[in-house]
Amino acid sequence: MINYASGGKEGFKDKRVAISGSGNVAQYAALKVIELGGKVVSFSDSKGTFITEGESGLTVQLIDVIAKLKVDRKALADLSNPADHKVRYIPGVRPWKEVGNVDVALPCATQNEVSGEEADALVKAGCKFIAEGSNMGCTQEAIDCFEATRKEKKAEGMWYGPGKAANAGGVAVSGLEMAQNSSRVKWTREEVDERLKGIMKSCFDNCLQTAKEYVAPAEGELPSLVAGANIAGFSKVAAAMKDQVRVLEHLGVSEVFHTDIDPIG
Repeated sequence: MINYASGGKEGFKDKRVAISGSGNVAQYAALKVIELGGKVVSFSDSKGTFITEGESGLTVQLIDVIAKLKVDRKALADLSNPADHKVRYIPGVRPWKEVGNVDVALPCATQNEVSGEEADALVKAGCKFIAEGSNMGCTQEAIDCFEATRKEKKAEGMWYGPGKAANAGGVAVSGLEMAQNSSRVKWTREEVDERLKGIMKSCFDNCLQTAKEYVAPAEGELPSLVAGANIAGFSKVAAAMKDQVRVLEHLGVSEVFHTDIDPIG
């Protein structure tokens, strides 16, 4: 998303990234952001939020400590001496209104974790990109806010990546695991990561091109990835249903099921 919106000039390097959650999705999202040169400025759980102090961002060492806390079923509030890690703990809040200026938001905790009010706060904080690591992480009010900003501010607006596409990596890696098992081979971490990159780029490109085809953006406007993801997903289901009809007709049971589906009709 960042690369496309910047015309290939930018990536995660030096971007301030707000992440919610502190489980597997949040931990690995944070590690990937750090690997790509970004700065993770928040982590959270159901009881409160860590916000980083200064410009350094969360460290790999702190993420390892948090991972151990979660394995022991402890809360972020149980971290000893958070000031030593250059973070402050705020009880009873989510990160979105607390992080200050950010470039990217990655909800990785639970559904409906970004409200309309919090979406507005992110927009005002200068956030340009949001991609859901959690399932249905944003409320409809939040999505409406992001889409309105995308249309109003064009390329300077907020670009929203829905979870049905943005968090497909977990299922994709499960598929890669099945492929290795069935082929009796074992890929390295780097090989799996490279294949995953290809899958996610294909997913993004599919959403992008579908949006351009069916919901043409205005001049200077980024395509709607939520529309692209919805239409692309429905089109795949519709195509599968048509294929099912052909199989039934071949078997001589065409009376059982008929459809004449237009993917957008």
